[in-house]
Amino acid sequence: MDLNELQTRKSKIDVYLAEQGWDVTNRASVIAEVDTKQSDFLARSYKTVSETLKNDLESKYVDYLLLDSLGAPLAIIEAKRTSKDPLIGQKQAEQYADDIKRQTGRDVFIFLSNGYEIWFWDRERYPLRLLKGFYAQKDLERLRFQIQKIDPTRSIEINTRIVDRSKSIENVKRVLEHIRKGHRKGLIVMATGTGKTRVAMAIIDALLRENRAQKVLFLADRKALRDQAWNKGFLEFFPHEAKDKILHGIYNKEKRLYVSTIQTFQEIYTQKDERGQYRISPGEFDLIFSDEAHRSIYNKWRDVFTYLDAMQIGLTATPAELVDRDTFRFFHCDDHMPTALYSYDEAVKDGVLVDFRKSIIGAQTHFQIEGVRPSDLTESERNRLIEQGIDPDEINFEGTELEKKVAVKGTSEAIVREFMEGCQMDQAGTLPAKSIFFAISKKHARRLHEAFDDLYPEYKGRLARIIVSDDPRADALIHDFEHESFPRVAISVDMLDTGIDVPEVCNLVFAKPVFSKIKFWQMLGRGTRSDGACKHREWLPDGHKEYFKVFDFWNNFEYWNMNPEGVKNEPTEAITSRIFFLRLKQLERLLEQGDAERAAVVRQRIEEEIRSLPMDSVSVREHEREIAKALSPKLWDNVGLDPLEYLKSTIMPLMRFQTGVNLKEASFTVKAERLGLAVLEGNEKEIERLKPEIGEMVDHLPRTLNIVKEKEERLDEVLTHAFWKGLSFEDAIGLVEDITPLMKYMSKEAHEPIVIDMGDIIEQRTLWMFNEEAPEYVVAFREKVEKRVTELADHNLVIQKILRDDPITEEDLHDLEEALAEAGVNVTEEMLQTSPRHPYGSLVEFIRSLFGLYQAPDPKEKIAEAFQTYMIESNKHYSADQLHFIRTIQTVFMRKRRIEMDDLFLAPFTNFGSTAPMPMFDEGDLKAFIGICQGLERELFAAEA
Repeated sequence: MDLNELQTRKSKIDVYLAEQGWDVTNRASVIAEVDTKQSDFLARSYKTVSETLKNDLESKYVDYLLLDSLGAPLAIIEAKRTSKDPLIGQKQAEQYADDIKRQTGRDVFIFLSNGYEIWFWDRERYPLRLLKGFYAQKDLERLRFQIQKIDPTRSIEINTRIVDRSKSIENVKRVLEHIRKGHRKGLIVMATGTGKTRVAMAIIDALLRENRAQKVLFLADRKALRDQAWNKGFLEFFPHEAKDKILHGIYNKEKRLYVSTIQTFQEIYTQKDERGQYRISPGEFDLIFSDEAHRSIYNKWRDVFTYLDAMQIGLTATPAELVDRDTFRFFHCDDHMPTALYSYDEAVKDGVLVDFRKSIIGAQTHFQIEGVRPSDLTESERNRLIEQGIDPDEINFEGTELEKKVAVKGTSEAIVREFMEGCQMDQAGTLPAKSIFFAISKKHARRLHEAFDDLYPEYKGRLARIIVSDDPRADALIHDFEHESFPRVAISVDMLDTGIDVPEVCNLVFAKPVFSKIKFWQMLGRGTRSDGACKHREWLPDGHKEYFKVFDFWNNFEYWNMNPEGVKNEPTEAITSRIFFLRLKQLERLLEQGDAERAAVVRQRIEEEIRSLPMDSVSVREHEREIAKALSPKLWDNVGLDPLEYLKSTIMPLMRFQTGVNLKEASFTVKAERLGLAVLEGNEKEIERLKPEIGEMVDHLPRTLNIVKEKEERLDEVLTHAFWKGLSFEDAIGLVEDITPLMKYMSKEAHEPIVIDMGDIIEQRTLWMFNEEAPEYVVAFREKVEKRVTELADHNLVIQKILRDDPITEEDLHDLEEALAEAGVNVTEEMLQTSPRHPYGSLVEFIRSLFGLYQAPDPKEKIAEAFQTYMIESNKHYSADQLHFIRTIQTVFMRKRRIEMDDLFLAPFTNFGSTAPMPMFDEGDLKAFIGICQGLERELFAAEA
């Protein structure tokens, strides 16, 4: 319906203003039709159309003037009738704002609206942008304060107490520079364990100090990620800031920093108080971080981000090449080009993470390979199955069906035994290092846990524990796994795939298949942290963590070799949208069949669904025109429009906003609607597929409840063959009306797998080994030298002098080399420089190191430390690109061991520009870089000169 401007203001804009706390009847808050030519804005004397319309002076009337808490101009609204594009009022509104600014010296914010759309213009900083509602007064006042206080010329200094790695500092700078250029969205991709939470905290810290942000919201899709941001972010780095963890729908508006799961926040962001005002306005926050952003921007969750008009930064550990295009687009990035990036391979190269590719053990049991057949069953096991009412001759399962349709106790025991015999142990060599088992189901996790207890009773049940989301003790168990010696093994179903941060994890066990590449990477990320992050080195092999070990019992690595992309998990439609779609398909079939009577019934059901949408929701009401069109009889007579396609493309996505949806009821409705469609299509195969699924759900309804017992006759009918033999469309759709309301009481959702008590053995092993840093012959030579020195130690006088730290002469060294040569080992200090463990150093230092008396310094660590220190101390002077250039110098020097001034003007430095490093740096900077390299060269590589 087309409303004129006055109607639009009264029935829509006035209502939307009131929802955000603006009282349009109170001249201390909102004044309508203010004359911007004859009002005295500096004196706060505002004249309206009724006062100036009849005089001869020049007049211009702004539709709404919004005032601050002291009565000064804060914002204006230019209104248009519903049929007009609100953007045509932009120039008009700009003239009104200019009139006000000429008097006050201060700009006002601009809103443009036609009742359906609300556009906002913070014209000093950004272009126009579309909002879901008006800002509240306090939010506009906060925004104005920020504009007054921001100094765009001030250099950005990063808090190195929060981030102390050069790459992290570079990424923080890159995002802050991005924001300074006027961007309001960005995406940070950093491998698990490289410190993306700290990077987020450093960005928050910088924006708070710059007054570019005052209220910050950190959203995560899992409690573990939320708690990590709270405990290792806000509590640690912002001890004096007012902060709050949003729980159970309780929101305290007076804090500065907030953390929440997106599920919890979704419940409160559109709630209204007793006055009908939204508790949270679109301008409530200045900055929002979304952890694991690629999972958070779909379906209803996406609407949280589109409602809140804040700077939005996405965080993800998923490799950039696996993040989908929609995520890049949502955060205004080009495909596979995030705002800031720190890849896994780069982090491994920098020594920040450890590599999983050094030790991957694949193993499968007999039953995993061959499956379970009747001939495998022992006589006692056949009898036990018969007693349970199971025909043993029907036991015929493939190996891929283990822990789904059938479970063999011996398989779990074989997996646990293989792990215990081959896992990385702790420093004492008596217990497994910290380890995570990824199980298929909770029952599977229990079987694995029982296997640990049965096979290793000496640990008295402390070695392994099950950690699952519905265990009320889950948080306590995670705490123990992180901070206590026991448990050493965490057995989990999905819960520990992401979010848990235990650097000491040295073993990962894939006791399940994984078909999502993103999830696979997330799971591998549980073990990638280096020993530099470990607080309990006594839990590590020999007190160090050079790599982590992966046990793959489901051929995952073989699968990924053959299927590099895996199974792509596309975002799924909300279940309510699927129900709507099925009804549209039913209507389409009935119209094709010319069944007008049934088509009218289905169309009525579709219209009832549309009318059930919550029209007071900000996410629904912006589509009011489309909804009205969908309910109009004219839709079905419009020859220029396909009504079914219109409903599918325009209305179906809105179904996700339906409220009070019970998942069990909706799941049953989907099956019943599919059944109705299959009847119309004569699809017997689909009917046969749905029969056991529907029957199982009906069979699991608790007949002892009175409300279920009242429908007992109907339930029994659905479970008979007669019902399915003569099934009609009305029978199928009748299930929705009669049985769907009972589904909320369904006590059980699926049958347990058949459990078979038999032994199993590991029948096939695959060792995946990737190349070491040094060639195999170098490693073998070093080991040979180590063995001979150990054998000579008891009687060689020179070695004994070395171990006592006595002075060593040139003659002593000559004698030692001869002794080694006689033992079959020709060794010199030059040869030792090729050793991956001792890349430089004297023969004396090497021999002392074999007995734990000397730790040879690592050139890589020394170089990294020198450059890191320089970049941390000087970060405020350099941009992100400049820091990247310095890190490139570090990488090149580490490879070449020498850099001269001329080298800085050659590749790879020319990738920064044809004239690089000029004018990026001045001569003084370049001399400082060369000075660092020359100092390191003298210290580390002088012997090679």
